[in-house]
Amino acid sequence: MNFRLAVYLCAATFLLAGCVPRSPIDARKTSLSGKESNISKSTIAAQLTDKDIFGNETTLAVSEEDIQAALEGETFHVPMNSAVILVQSGSRAPEAMIQQEMSKYYTVSTFSGIPDRQKPVTCNKDKNKDKDDESQNVAVAENMNWMQALRYIAAKGHQKAIIVYQDTLQTGKYDPVLKSTVWSDYKNEKLTDTTSLRYLVRFILVDVATGEWATWSPVNYESRVIFPQTGKKDTSTTEVTATEQQITQLKQRTYAAIVKDMVNRYQ
Repeated sequence: MNFRLAVYLCAATFLLAGCVPRSPIDARKTSLSGKESNISKSTIAAQLTDKDIFGNETTLAVSEEDIQAALEGETFHVPMNSAVILVQSGSRAPEAMIQQEMSKYYTVSTFSGIPDRQKPVTCNKDKNKDKDDESQNVAVAENMNWMQALRYIAAKGHQKAIIVYQDTLQTGKYDPVLKSTVWSDYKNEKLTDTTSLRYLVRFILVDVATGEWATWSPVNYESRVIFPQTGKKDTSTTEVTATEQQITQLKQRTYAAIVKDMVNRYQ
């Protein structure tokens, strides 16, 4: 009896210690699940990055001659009534308000501003495949950045330019110690009558034919949150509605001004 008990204890210890022989397929399953986890995490960041837009230009070693050559280049122009692609970073489609403003000056098409960073996961690999060829294919895939692919799509559609904008809505509160307004990104928090709003926008314009680009950040507008005076009990609903209306008005005002300014700059 004692002998059987000893055997059971040894077997249990062997299993708990993780000493069970593992087959190669088990190892591939473990590594595969880890890759899938990394992919799901990487797709959370849906905003376009500078690398998506500018490729590797922001990390290249730039000489003084490169700068002077860029200065001698032709001025960037997007004539009125040109066919353009409009993209809002982090959104499937640009907001209707800016589409309406852009449509006053250009023929507008839209494209998703959510980059697809998910790489295909393969379970079965050809054992006879040359590893050098595989590494070259990976390098080619990585060199094809988001903007290069979008330029190809725009070229097929005979569009003149690609206009990407990155926007951030922020709230600000006055700090009596710093004697200035401290700003932070708006995250649907409850606002008070001491809160200010501002809408930051950055434009990147890319010439489809040449790949030349220009970037521009217009002066932003700020507004103070104002709640209507009401004696009703459902003040929370009233405040939410008032906040939404003020955010919409701020965006409409900003879009109308910056689109008009952009047209004057680059026509």
